[in-house]
Amino acid sequence: MPAPAEPMVETANAELCLAGERLVLRADHSVYWSKAQTLFVADTHFGKSGVFRQQGVNVPSGTTEADLARLEAALAETGARRLVVLGDFVHAPPAADAPWLARFADWRARHASVEIIVTRGNHDRIHRLPVDCDIDWQPGARCIGPFVCQHEPGADARGPVLAGHVHPVVRLGAGTERARLPVFWRHDDGLMLPAFCSFAGGGRVSPKPADQVFVAVDGEVIAVPLG
Repeated sequence: MPAPAEPMVETANAELCLAGERLVLRADHSVYWSKAQTLFVADTHFGKSGVFRQQGVNVPSGTTEADLARLEAALAETGARRLVVLGDFVHAPPAADAPWLARFADWRARHASVEIIVTRGNHDRIHRLPVDCDIDWQPGARCIGPFVCQHEPGADARGPVLAGHVHPVVRLGAGTERARLPVFWRHDDGLMLPAFCSFAGGGRVSPKPADQVFVAVDGEVIAVPLG
């Protein structure tokens, strides 16, 4: 595989070239492919905070509204006509009366013209939502242009893989000033996206010197030198 192109850093976002296509890595943890008017996100985990509260864990409410507002802003800013969720769309199978589901259904009605594709992740133990939200559920990988869209990262002979699952983070800094930050990780097999869910942990990754890593922090996407 040829060496990855050098990133071009923008004011808030960053760009890279993958399979000859220009991708914009956005500070909101999404990726925009302008040629196909397609927005990619991974690991939305809708309903996660509600699941934790049902288990007696005191976690903040309002994460669904916040994440839907970020997603709405991303669609408006990019003009995307297609949204691809790379797995773990939901955190657990929702009941028909789940509060977050009604909020999502209202959001979906406002964006009825946007095609939504979900490649099923390990948390997506459903074939459809209890309410009709016009979502194309894919049981496995879906090829879109040169990209193989799936939940878990891995090599695929058909093309570079766009994936999530790991919620990739890196640790930067030294001593007491070290921080775990979400990243986009460009590696030999494709591109791994950070979790879109605002209530998500992170899995530390160990990029190789030839990889590219972009930290999403304070409203910016910044290329991190490796090696």
